This record gives sequence, structure tokens and C-alpha cells, in this order.
Amino acid sequence: MPAAVVLAAGASQRMGHAKALVRWRDLALVTHVVASAYACGCRPLVVVEGAHRLPDDAIAPAVRVHHPDWAEGPISSLRAGLRAIRQLVGDVSVLVTTVDRPHVALATLRALIEASAAMPDALWQPTLGGRRGHPLVLPSEVVVDILAHDDPSLRVALARVPRRRAVEVQDPAVLDNIDTPEDLARLIATHAQPIGQ
Repeated sequence: MPAAVVLAAGASQRMGHAKALVRWRDLALVTHVVASAYACGCRPLVVVEGAHRLPDDAIAPAVRVHHPDWAEGPISSLRAGLRAIRQLVGDVSVLVTTVDRPHVALATLRALIEASAAMPDALWQPTLGGRRGHPLVLPSEVVVDILAHDDPSLRVALARVPRRRAVEVQDPAVLDNIDTPEDLARLIATHAQPIGQ
């Protein structure tokens, strides 16, 4: 099973307050994301915080990584999380997910993890209707490469990846972001019932 990095370091300016701590179904968004990764067997889990301090009970059982340079952008936060994973367990594949998508189905995560287990040297990404989405499973070689370069964005870093594979899913959440109060209202309205597991 891969390790997991949950990115939750941004300022959440469009949401107006800490997005990671926004409540949905009586839990913080970050708690949903951590719980999903944990349910799929990802160990260890790391949550990267930055602009906002996240309570212990919102991220358990994940390991907290405080990233003071979060304003440098998401890839800077990702590198902080990947460094923490390597310090904890060495070179492993890593599921990379964010608090923007608390509604990604467990079936989607499991499909990515199973694909990675079958071809561990490839980067795995979900697609919906041919469009690439998130989260990602990075092979250990790509983790090392991202840490070795000072790329300005994940898109630039992934452009070097020779083995990039897709898992076609029927999960609109892989293309969705919960960034604004309007997005949150839509999430609440469209997911009134539990997400298919």
C-alpha cells in the first residue's frame, strides 16, 4: 500500500476561512480526506498544514507537517509532505490528495491503489471522459525526482514522468474542487446521501 500526503496548507482565500476545517456531514473536510485514505490502507498518512493550524482531532491518525513556506505554492507543500514520508518510511509510492475533494469515492482511491500495485513504476491518475483528474499515486522514483528539482508547479514536474497511466472512473469528484462557499453549497446539495463506497 502507498503512503499518503494530504495537502491542506493554503490560505483558502476564496472560501473566506480555513477550507480544511469547513464542516460537511458533521466533519471537517480534512477529516473526510484523511479517513478515506486510511480506509484504503495508506500508511503512513501526512497532512501538510500552513496558513492555518489544524486541530489534532481533525487530522488523526495522520502525522502533522507544518510548512511555514506554504505561500510558495502547492508544489512547495507537496515537497514538504514527501520529505516527511521519506523520513518516516523511506522510498515508497505516495497517494497525493487535497482537502478540495473530500467527496472522492473510496472505489476511485482503491482503483488507483490497485493499479499502482500492479504497475508500481508508473504514475497513476484518474480520468473521467478522457479528462485527467486527481488524486494521484506517485511511484517512488517520481517522489525522488520531485524532491530533486525546484519546479514551479506539479504540472512542470509531471511533464518529465515517462510512465503516466490513467484509470477511467465514473466519479465526477476527480474533476471537482471545493474552493468557494458556492462550491460547498453545491457539494451539500448534490451529496445529500452517503457517497458510494
